[in-house]
Amino acid sequence: MKTNNHRRTQWASLLMLVVIAIWPVFQSCDDPDLQERTNFQELIGEYLENNSDDYSMLVELLYKAESMSFLKAYGGYTLLAPDNDAISAYLSDQGLSSLNDLSEEDLKTLVRYHVVKDTISTTEFVDGRLKTENMYGHFITSGTYFEDGEVVTKFNKYANLVEPDIRLANGIVHRIGAVVRPELESAAKALEADGGYDIFVEALKQTGWYDTLDVVEGPHTIFAVPDEVYAEEGFSTFEELLADVAPETENFTDTLNNLNRYVAYHILDNSIRYITDLIADRVGLTRTHNEVLTIRMDGEKVLVNDDVFAGIHEPGFEIARSVSDRTVLNGVVHDMKADFRIKERFPFAVYWDVAEQIEIMKMPGVFRRPGWVTLDNGQLEKVRWYGDNNTISYGAGLSGAEGWHVYDDRLDVNLRPEVIQWIEFDTPILVAGEYKMWVCTRNVYGDNNRKAIYYAYFNDEVLTNIINNRITLNNTTPEEEFEMEGFKLYGWNPDDIGITSIINAGEADADTLNVTELNYMHNSGASRMTGQLAGVINVETTGSHRVKFVGITGTNGAWFDMIHFIPVEENQLWPRVNTETGELVTKEEINAAYQEYLSGNAQ
Repeated sequence: MKTNNHRRTQWASLLMLVVIAIWPVFQSCDDPDLQERTNFQELIGEYLENNSDDYSMLVELLYKAESMSFLKAYGGYTLLAPDNDAISAYLSDQGLSSLNDLSEEDLKTLVRYHVVKDTISTTEFVDGRLKTENMYGHFITSGTYFEDGEVVTKFNKYANLVEPDIRLANGIVHRIGAVVRPELESAAKALEADGGYDIFVEALKQTGWYDTLDVVEGPHTIFAVPDEVYAEEGFSTFEELLADVAPETENFTDTLNNLNRYVAYHILDNSIRYITDLIADRVGLTRTHNEVLTIRMDGEKVLVNDDVFAGIHEPGFEIARSVSDRTVLNGVVHDMKADFRIKERFPFAVYWDVAEQIEIMKMPGVFRRPGWVTLDNGQLEKVRWYGDNNTISYGAGLSGAEGWHVYDDRLDVNLRPEVIQWIEFDTPILVAGEYKMWVCTRNVYGDNNRKAIYYAYFNDEVLTNIINNRITLNNTTPEEEFEMEGFKLYGWNPDDIGITSIINAGEADADTLNVTELNYMHNSGASRMTGQLAGVINVETTGSHRVKFVGITGTNGAWFDMIHFIPVEENQLWPRVNTETGELVTKEEINAAYQEYLSGNAQ
């Protein structure tokens, strides 16, 4: 009996321990105010309350706007936190004595304008928009400026970053020295209220585009021309501009009218593009039917329609960066330093690096840095693939073929029926016309079961050729025969100059050696970097289109490097792409570099 009592005592003690252990769990289910914390860092709301000397007015604002609760809950937020001095200055500028003078809706708007549902540190800031919209649905811009001998960061060009990267349990706080003012005017009303765009605004009104830019729905991207620019070009009134743009014409609301086409050419087609987006896109489709703007950087300058056509440089028109990226209620406004007119376009070659996706480009320490990052479906705006749970990868370096991918990076897609059945990309802007479409990938030599084989589609129409990532090129075959078989070498690595086999061959037939054997690396390297002809495509309308790849078989990934769209009447093999710089390089330039190397080596 003594033994049994002892056992009962042991079981009772054990049961009591279990009850004590699980009691907080039951209690937390019944009591919503009792939560089990995973860490004891301050939440954003708590941090603000605990630093009332700096943020008491912001705390008051948050409570009045009934918005403090989510900043005291777990999640991932970025708060641009105006301190007491900043809020006091804002109220003074608005002619208000206290936060009580603001309506509840105005208070909520201020809160939404300063909170981003994402964690964004200063390492992710670029001279352009933040990667995620604020809770109001607008983008905040960031930029660096040199003032009084120091580099400063500003939001929307005026709100100084005072204290960065205050990391808390549910996000990041950046203390700022001014309230970020909500932009509540439409593009049309903002330009009219400015007073410096009278001629451009009158042109908007006469053509009906003012009404379009006045509605909340958008988005709109406008390249506005200030009156002072018109004056420099000899136009002091709207009538003088009209006489030059559309003499002896009426019915300005007709989309075929020259004035209407001129105005529409200054507005992008249903897109919001900040400077960084324009630079990444390189081309934008305008509201003028089938007409595009090209964008190019020249040093720090961003130029519209700065092009080389038929070997002749056609100078562009500079965007005034310091006053551009102006967020308005329904889009963004850019300021021009010079006006531009509609430029007649013909189909031109597009050498598209598919890894240049804006979301990847804004990943700090990732874009074109050695390593891999996994991407979820929906993470890239312009790329979609089969299966919400399937992922693709972005990789740079570490390929076994370093130096022969353009910029040494690519997208890795496990393209086969059992995993990712298909992947679809939105293309860059293509001018209407007929093109040959080349898919540029890394292939694998001597492994008949490893790399992918797949169909290529353009706008849901299957193309004639199947892409086979199990083929590498033979250096003894002339490049013209490659092309006849639907293949080409598309890249050139400057470091290839000086390969022993080339130098030992002497200068005999240097042209042939330099454009074939120089790019053949004994079944590795450039011989695997193959452009394969998917087929001929007919681009009926200027704009972005869709390319899709559907897997047939394979046990490993397809490494997508580039896609080339080259007008059918143009040379398909040249120029090639310098894999280090991304610049186009001609056969003559490569041969000249090779001859220069030989001359230097002989000395």
